[in-house]
Amino acid sequence: MDSRRLFGITIPVLVIFGVATTAFPAEYFVAPHGDDANPGTEEHPFRTLTKAQRAVRGVGGSAPGDIVVNLAAGCYRLSEPLLFTEADSGRRGAKVIYRSKEGPGKARLLGSMPLAGWREHRDGIWKIGLPQGMRFHTLYENGRRAWKARFPNHEHQPDFPTARGRYLVTEDGTPKRYSKTGEKPPEGPGWLRYPADEAIPLPSGQKALLLIFTGGKCDWMRHVYPVKSIDPNTRKLVFRARSLPFGVGRGARFFLEDDLAFLDAPGEFFLDEASSTLYYRPRAPGHPDTLGIAAPRVTRLVQIQGKSRDQCAEHLCFEGLSFEETDGFPKGWWGTGYGRDDGALLWMSNTRKVEVRDCHLNNSGRNGLMMIGHNQENLVSGCHIEHTGVNGVTLCNRFAAPDGQGPTQDRCEHNRVHNCRIHNVGEIHTYAACVNLFNVSHNEIRHCELHDSVRYAVTLRGNTGRQYGPPVWTPMPGTKGNHIHHLRVERCGQDGGDMGALHCANLNNPDGGCVNIFEQITVTDTRAVASVKDHAADGIFLDWPKMSMDQVFRNVQIIRPKGLQLRSHGRDNGASAQTENVSWKGGFREELMDRERIGLTEEFPVEYRRN
Repeated sequence: MDSRRLFGITIPVLVIFGVATTAFPAEYFVAPHGDDANPGTEEHPFRTLTKAQRAVRGVGGSAPGDIVVNLAAGCYRLSEPLLFTEADSGRRGAKVIYRSKEGPGKARLLGSMPLAGWREHRDGIWKIGLPQGMRFHTLYENGRRAWKARFPNHEHQPDFPTARGRYLVTEDGTPKRYSKTGEKPPEGPGWLRYPADEAIPLPSGQKALLLIFTGGKCDWMRHVYPVKSIDPNTRKLVFRARSLPFGVGRGARFFLEDDLAFLDAPGEFFLDEASSTLYYRPRAPGHPDTLGIAAPRVTRLVQIQGKSRDQCAEHLCFEGLSFEETDGFPKGWWGTGYGRDDGALLWMSNTRKVEVRDCHLNNSGRNGLMMIGHNQENLVSGCHIEHTGVNGVTLCNRFAAPDGQGPTQDRCEHNRVHNCRIHNVGEIHTYAACVNLFNVSHNEIRHCELHDSVRYAVTLRGNTGRQYGPPVWTPMPGTKGNHIHHLRVERCGQDGGDMGALHCANLNNPDGGCVNIFEQITVTDTRAVASVKDHAADGIFLDWPKMSMDQVFRNVQIIRPKGLQLRSHGRDNGASAQTENVSWKGGFREELMDRERIGLTEEFPVEYRRN
């Protein structure tokens, strides 16, 4: 027994020697060699994040400060998304931190399964049996994406690494079915006639797909259709299409994929779903069991999702982790309920004050990071996001209230994407951006390096209504108050036309108040592969007539675009732009550009810098 004086009163205090002052640890440890039967100490770590997550939940409500989960270097493979909810939140302002113990990128979370047991097939092609019902749309060999077998074979161009050529070009095809007056296009199969000097291999099964920029010169959207038949005598290819508003026409770029008859090049694969057999021709020499070939099992790797906007997942921090190798599918992100059903390495909804710091997001079949619906005050900082199937970072809130009446009360706002390098985006779907903002407000994108995008660097979209006809507002939150600044943008628009590296569409009607600010930005070498015949890639494109009004551009320089520095769909968008010291107007002053602070800052991890 001891005694102490408090406010002049002697109080007895019981001291029990050898008992810790707290009943729970402030740190847990996880390692690939660990065991979930362990207590999670540094000497005896857990093996899985799921076990660590359960341990944190057990003490989270009574912890006096931050709780840290340390992940040792190595691989942690997930067969299902790792879900964080409001039950995983930090309490009373403290954080729950999941960190890479040995530094950025060392602890790797992978959504793929290594494949072993390959057998020779023929002509350098190997095969392996898979679990019944296993499906995927991309494959990885030693951390590099493989492609579905295709014709003609892909030809990599170092200056255009996200372009998907070589393309064939149509001689003729389905007439245009689209009208600006709004009537529904007729439905029915489409067709095209391919060149006489191209002998297309006849598909051996029923899976073959046509990937085509329809219309003849509409190089802004690539569609995917199942092949119905190919007649080598007439050179006519018929494909299934419920509607084909732009037709096909002459000069449409296309290729075919996903059939064993097309598999003849290194880095191509074909999955025979009927027999659950995977065929692959590796890039590297040696037995495939030694080449690190892995098949993805999830489209979302980590999902952070609170119950509602009033019960958010919050005060979580992911520090230095690497998120890798998920599956994808050839569908536009808007075809997934504007992200609600989409995949990403990190997918977030109903979150608040979540931090993603110094992380590596690599080889996503779909997106890098998505914030969908209600997300507030989150931070993405110091991250390296590369090789995504679609977008790098997407913030989207294009949703009505749950009852369908009036605008949603959810808000995707006051989030920050800071000091990130985002590149090689749109490797599977050509309508993609490094940063995609849709019906979100008061977010900040700053000090980033964005390069090598199949289409956009940054695209902002709102919801002002139909493109043609009287401008109207619909009951959804607008895209406004976003601040995009101190960006270095290079080599975007590599496989499409009718675009700008900085892009605005359907944002703001005249006097609508949905205004966003772009400043201290350089945009260099916006250009596409030679096969693109649409409007040449521009530095900035203000799209949809009278629906991208009044945007603000200050100290913006466009360098060597293939098209225009700034192009406006209709004169009003461009004429209403609020500009100050921009390179497409006279009197541009180089000395007003904040060169030393444009792009990444010194705090960006050295592990992720360019070689």
